[in-house]
Amino acid sequence: MSTSPATGSSAPATAARNRAWVRVLTTPPAARLRLLCLHPAGGGPSFFRDWPARLPGDIEVLSVQLPGRESRFGEPLLSDYPRAVEELYTGLLPYLDRPYAMFGHSMGGLLAYGLAMAAQRDGVRTPERLLLSGCSGPGAKPAKPGRTGWSDEELVADLREMGGTPEGVLTDPELLALILPTLRADYAICDSFGRPDGPLLDCPVSVFGGEDDVHSVDALRLWSTTTRAATSVRTFPGGHFYLSEQSADSLLAAVTADLTATA
Repeated sequence: MSTSPATGSSAPATAARNRAWVRVLTTPPAARLRLLCLHPAGGGPSFFRDWPARLPGDIEVLSVQLPGRESRFGEPLLSDYPRAVEELYTGLLPYLDRPYAMFGHSMGGLLAYGLAMAAQRDGVRTPERLLLSGCSGPGAKPAKPGRTGWSDEELVADLREMGGTPEGVLTDPELLALILPTLRADYAICDSFGRPDGPLLDCPVSVFGGEDDVHSVDALRLWSTTTRAATSVRTFPGGHFYLSEQSADSLLAAVTADLTATA
């Protein structure tokens, strides 16, 4: 970035803004691949805190963080898919300078796809592999339309049904007052998802889902329409949060296999 004589260098401020978008979970000295992990609606970078110890030691794991949660609590929430993709893409550009892959669950998967399309649009490095979990491909019928208009009680009931949220959180009014606005904003991002303009991706796509999730196998298979490369679809026992429940080990074994194949 150029330096303006009148204002001085803005590099430190820009670097600080870029660092806000990621939490570096592990930095192997000789990493062969960087894995950017994107959290689901209502989540944050801590969602992937256990992954570095369960992935190969030569994978650098970075967890992406949207505004309004964890260390970015208090920042304005994003609630529009195109804007969220563009702001996230700008923040992540410095981290796309070496071979990388992206894993996104639910909302995170939709955002990962948008990021890959933005990188391709601008002619910068695109992911070696896109790993998408718990989200329907473009053109699928919305699994739960209109969630942003649901009452607090309906949202809590849905969270309880999906699993992945401790019961103590769901019964604590003060915690819910903090969580539900973020959840509504994230659901608005999901509701405004649309297939970006542009040619098909060139990278392979791995798709994962829970056997009991509302995102059906047919809906997962629609991701094959987004790339010229190979697409695989695998499901595991469990619901929407299968990856943090009984199927965590199986999923991480599949992710490891796909990242190894990518290398």
